[in-house]
Amino acid sequence: MLNVKYGALDFALPGHLAGNIKLAHEIGLEGLELGFLRYQDRGFMLGQKWFRDYYLEEGDKYNIAFPSMAVCEFDCYGLKNKVTTDKGKRVREIIDLAIDTAAYMKMEMIMMPSFGDGYIETDEDMDVTAEALAYACKEAVKHQITITTENLLSIDRNLELFQKVGEPNFSCLYDSQNYRVWKGWSQPKMLKQLVDNDILYPEIHVKDGIGQSGSSAYLGEGDTDFRGTMDILHEINYSGWIHLENFYDRVPLCTAENTYIDAAKKDLAILKEACR
Repeated sequence: MLNVKYGALDFALPGHLAGNIKLAHEIGLEGLELGFLRYQDRGFMLGQKWFRDYYLEEGDKYNIAFPSMAVCEFDCYGLKNKVTTDKGKRVREIIDLAIDTAAYMKMEMIMMPSFGDGYIETDEDMDVTAEALAYACKEAVKHQITITTENLLSIDRNLELFQKVGEPNFSCLYDSQNYRVWKGWSQPKMLKQLVDNDILYPEIHVKDGIGQSGSSAYLGEGDTDFRGTMDILHEINYSGWIHLENFYDRVPLCTAENTYIDAAKKDLAILKEACR
């Protein structure tokens, strides 16, 4: 049986922000990876001390840990924007605020994705992204925080990115569906390549779906070869966090059980069985 802790991406649960702390406890989870993003035009809630303290107090109350955060705002203000541009300057501001938040809340990792506006296509995209990630790593190491990338790069391009960043507190986060949906690649093969090159961070996102529909099927019921992912994790005797990222209040999973909570509990049960 794998030595893992079970969590979820907070924005994947139906509790809507702070309500997910109690909800995570009721589902049977041990932690949440918090999404660091603006909500409409209201700014970054976790950038405010009151909300940070509230989360920490509620986490203690319900025995829910916050090991990490995902800076989803980089989907809109991509890391590939040059620091001389308005977007690039905003990227640096977000990095600084995210690290300040993570340090205050004693998180161990900050995930900085390269999707949407940050999708890496050209060599220039790679260079500018690497520069931003290196900056983040140098600031984060002051607080013993690891910076991870979640991207759609091949293993060779990932290794190129790692070489350009060149910081020891840099790693890669694996998601069990993204490569299949956006690239048509084998999920287990990508996971094995990350493992073999020693760039896998011990915190994983799991979701499933069919075709281009992400987070749309219970684990193992989509076409992502979730079982293949779990086989690799057993092969390496994986130890770390595994976070659910299926959306239980969206079609079709929201109609699969009597309540959204029942749907989340079923998916967690599937995950736990797969970890045995």
